[in-house]
Amino acid sequence: MYVMPLSRKNTAISLFAIVVIIAVSVVGYKYRGLIRMKMLEFLHSFDDEVAVAEEEGPPGAWWKARESSFAGSDSLSPLEREQIDLLRSIGYLPGYEEAPVDFGVTLYDTSLTSDGYNLIISGHGPGISLVDMNGEEVHTWFNSSVTIDRLWPEAQDKELPFEFWRRAHLYPNGDLLVMIEACGIILVNKDSDLLWYSQWNGAHHDVDIDGEGNIYTIGRYIHENSDYFPDKIIAEDYIIRLDSLGNETLRLSTLDVLASSRYAPVLRDMPDGGDVLHCNTIEFIRPDMLPEGYSGPFRPGSVLLSHRTIDLVCAVDLEEETVYWAESDLWDMQHQPNLMPDGTMMVLDNQGYNHLEEEQSTVIQFDPATGERIWYYQGDSEHPFYTIGSGSCQRLPNGNTLIVESMMGRAFEVTPDKQIVWEFYNPHRAGENNELIATLFDLVRIPSSSVDGWLER
Repeated sequence: MYVMPLSRKNTAISLFAIVVIIAVSVVGYKYRGLIRMKMLEFLHSFDDEVAVAEEEGPPGAWWKARESSFAGSDSLSPLEREQIDLLRSIGYLPGYEEAPVDFGVTLYDTSLTSDGYNLIISGHGPGISLVDMNGEEVHTWFNSSVTIDRLWPEAQDKELPFEFWRRAHLYPNGDLLVMIEACGIILVNKDSDLLWYSQWNGAHHDVDIDGEGNIYTIGRYIHENSDYFPDKIIAEDYIIRLDSLGNETLRLSTLDVLASSRYAPVLRDMPDGGDVLHCNTIEFIRPDMLPEGYSGPFRPGSVLLSHRTIDLVCAVDLEEETVYWAESDLWDMQHQPNLMPDGTMMVLDNQGYNHLEEEQSTVIQFDPATGERIWYYQGDSEHPFYTIGSGSCQRLPNGNTLIVESMMGRAFEVTPDKQIVWEFYNPHRAGENNELIATLFDLVRIPSSSVDGWLER
């Protein structure tokens, strides 16, 4: 089996990159992620467009968003300032950008889109909505009894403005499995009645299920881990498996599974404490996700992880409790790696080869066995695409790709030849003149067949 080498990226030739290289050589390579982000904050402190105080915004995750290019307005430069909290980086970045005049669906080519409904997870407040292709809300899940104090009084992080319904999985009967950021997992029915909730496990960023009803999420625990960081407080991520009733059946440290593997040297890239790996994606590899006769590197029954801090995507064998495949040379601060039906992989590369020189993100599809890039999407001056954090990508049944530009509160669908055929802006606004747009944590296209059986119109 061929394994891609984990060589570091070539540094872009720019003044900013040269400064980064000098800083890294003085302070140490393992600090490179923190240095880069702190320098980014310093550079943008001179930019009037981004000098917006956080306290101006309401509770929640908000951003100033650019205009829809399809609404005939000039796009604004997106905010590139990220707040780093070494102990509590929970997967959303509070920030602001001016909200577009238009909202909801701003483009819909019915002849080229992949039909269905859209599951919307927004940073404006708790709850999740289902909208049709025209942007009309057809269903909402919300339960006011789902609070940190009531369900998880032992939670480590109680500084959130409210309970973020951060990720979700919709079942065919209308039940909704929800990951409550920094807390745990809940299950509500179509009427939003709470069916069960897990114990507190610091769940964050993502949730997935296997073919037998088991649930997989990423847990976080803030503590001292003397095995890796003596006398340091770190945020350690765990692979957590729950049964169909929310009972924990497996917990593996993401540090341990890397340290026990041939890829252990990548741990040298971790910062010296704090949020050392920042795992932001977990995907269970089901047998039906791989093509017939598959001979590639991935094993059914394992999980795919994304570690943003060290730019690493890896696969973990849950029985052997070790990483057996990894790649870090194709992206920078990535999100949402997911396997395609042909055995290739798609990843949202938040900053990639731009090395922070341009405000541009990329979605790439590549062959994990060879590293060959199969397809990619980047924005352009007319249709910019950049999300410094979060974001997701989904391959649709007709071959189109649904992309979520989280920080801009935007989602859009592109054809294989990169034509935008559907666009949506988060309708939730705030500020004195509704100038702020809520972060769009996720937008998932749901087949009509998964909704029509229970949806009451």
